[in-house]
Amino acid sequence: MASKKIKQKQKPASKEKQTFLTGFNLDNFVPSKYQIVVLAVIILLLFLYFFSPLYFEGKTFQSGDIITSKSATTYIEHHSDGFTLWNPYVFGGMPAYAIAVGYKWFNLIYVAVDGARKVFSSPFAVDYAKWTFYLLALAYTMFAFFYLQTKNKLVSLLVAVATAFSTGLIVFLFIGHVTKLAAIWVFPIIFLLLFNFQTRIKFLDVLILIFFMVALFLGWHVQIIFYIFFAVMIYFIYFFLRSLLQKDNHLKKQILKSLAVFVFTVIVGLLIQSDNLTQIYEYTPYSTRGTESLVEKETGPTEKSESDFYQYATNWSFSPGEVLTFVIPSYYGFGKSTYQGPLSQNQPVEVNTYFGQMPFVDVAMYMGVIIFFLALFAIITDWKNPLVRFLTVLALIALIISFGRTLPVLYDLMFYYFPFFDKFRVPSMILVLVQLSFPILAGLGIVKIISLRNENNKKLESLIRNAMFVFGSLFVLTLLLSSPIKEWFIGRVVSAGQQYSRLQPLHDYMAEMFINDFRIAMLFTGLTFGLAYAYIKSKLSADLLVLAVCLMIVIDLFRINSRGETFTENARIEQLFEKPDYIQAIENTGDKSIYRVLNLKQDGSIGSLNQNSNFLTYFLMYDIYGYSGIKPRTIQDYYDALGSPANPTFWIMLNVKYLIFDQQVNMPSLELIYSRDKTFLYKN
Repeated sequence: MASKKIKQKQKPASKEKQTFLTGFNLDNFVPSKYQIVVLAVIILLLFLYFFSPLYFEGKTFQSGDIITSKSATTYIEHHSDGFTLWNPYVFGGMPAYAIAVGYKWFNLIYVAVDGARKVFSSPFAVDYAKWTFYLLALAYTMFAFFYLQTKNKLVSLLVAVATAFSTGLIVFLFIGHVTKLAAIWVFPIIFLLLFNFQTRIKFLDVLILIFFMVALFLGWHVQIIFYIFFAVMIYFIYFFLRSLLQKDNHLKKQILKSLAVFVFTVIVGLLIQSDNLTQIYEYTPYSTRGTESLVEKETGPTEKSESDFYQYATNWSFSPGEVLTFVIPSYYGFGKSTYQGPLSQNQPVEVNTYFGQMPFVDVAMYMGVIIFFLALFAIITDWKNPLVRFLTVLALIALIISFGRTLPVLYDLMFYYFPFFDKFRVPSMILVLVQLSFPILAGLGIVKIISLRNENNKKLESLIRNAMFVFGSLFVLTLLLSSPIKEWFIGRVVSAGQQYSRLQPLHDYMAEMFINDFRIAMLFTGLTFGLAYAYIKSKLSADLLVLAVCLMIVIDLFRINSRGETFTENARIEQLFEKPDYIQAIENTGDKSIYRVLNLKQDGSIGSLNQNSNFLTYFLMYDIYGYSGIKPRTIQDYYDALGSPANPTFWIMLNVKYLIFDQQVNMPSLELIYSRDKTFLYKN
């Protein structure tokens, strides 16, 4: 194994009478053979508590992507064939990537995963609850990975919970990017098997890897799959070089053998999922991800770093300054939160207070301040551990790539020369690898602390004591210098630029959020190292240390995640899909011809120009607009050239017969056939 085996039981360093604090041991409460089951139940209970509004109160999350997903349900339910390869209801028609209408009975791995998800979600009334299955699965797979590496059950619990509730990962559930989660949960198992292969390659392990490889492909989020494979590539490069430097022939042979096995399982997985693969492969050259725009081609060559194609790909580039959000999530304003105060007549209102360089964010890329500093502790104190070195290298490379055009040292190299990388946008998305690596590193940091009682390492003991004093002192300073710190923070918001002047009424709210996050970060980190120091001095047992740190991590992550989540009544989502009056008016015409529709309302209502969400698909109306992360390049070229779909000649070309406005328009070619309130339906 790549990491050290640490025994969970520790002998007391002193013969003094044991107290509850020094003698606490999980074995005294739960027999060893039942502990994994009990810890698995604890993880489940944490999910039931945190997601109780979703599970038991009839609430769900609301976002454009969630609404877009629901918009397709009517089409899928009414499609007559088993699979649909074409969606005619958005952008005048586009490939549907083999969306399954029927049950994939021929894919037994799909049957197994889908069946497990259905069993999990069956007690819950809200359909969206099923997507939390993947976060729960991530917790369990991460527990398995860490436990089989260290044999420490309680630290495995800490790592599992920290990973599943990491703000940078759980946000995918909040905003409807659930296919990312459908891939991410497989990450720990893939690496668990790869590390097993370093010792011996078993046939059963190969079969398990094939199963999870197919599971990885089921959600078919190509970008996340790419990042996981990128992490695997770093793994093989790192351990192969390690085997050469250490002249470890056995490791070298096992790495080469496991590489062959991994490639084989990938091929098998791709063949099983080829119905999806072939669709995307054939469509990509005709999409916005596969080629430059017509406008860019017509304007002639430009510097690559200045091109629209490059700008589109790098819009969500992370920045070195935003690394501080790993420690203080509101350092750049956080993202979405709920304001309730005098500005809103004490009513809860969702606001976005982010003022960094990206266009916007939903939440900060936070993983927990305790996790961050424990991971750094592992990197500093356990550097000889090959698992620590590998995860550090992986996280550092991912972090540098995430900077995108902000610091394009590695990003440009990948963008221009690495296969398929230029098809992806949102460079900051690769931070999922950091979010997955740091909890493991933090767990190894705790394991290292547990080992110190028997090592008598005065240098590391002093490091922990000094960390306790430093973070404790910073906590005290946040209490004494609250006003100057808040003024400094507001100054940063003001200096961020004119585009953030809209945040001026919220400056006090933002500053208060920042100072509270700062205080809690320093308090929890100081307490963590204080507890570690108490453990080293035999004032605390190892199990109580881990449980106390785990409790603080849960409190911290639940606090931040609750800020970023926005629950709404599930019934309200259903009401959004009540048939609009303009759809009913079109149906009342009795028009049986083939035609397309365009909603040009600009009032922000669902289905309008700026919030299309593929809403008309729900009513089986053929729209020439829509929403997709991989739009057809041809129709996007029209939008780019025309400026918008609001062009009468364009309507004729695409057979647009009915148009919806939020005000009257005076155009000779349009006939008003229905009006009510702010809805005006015209026939072209």
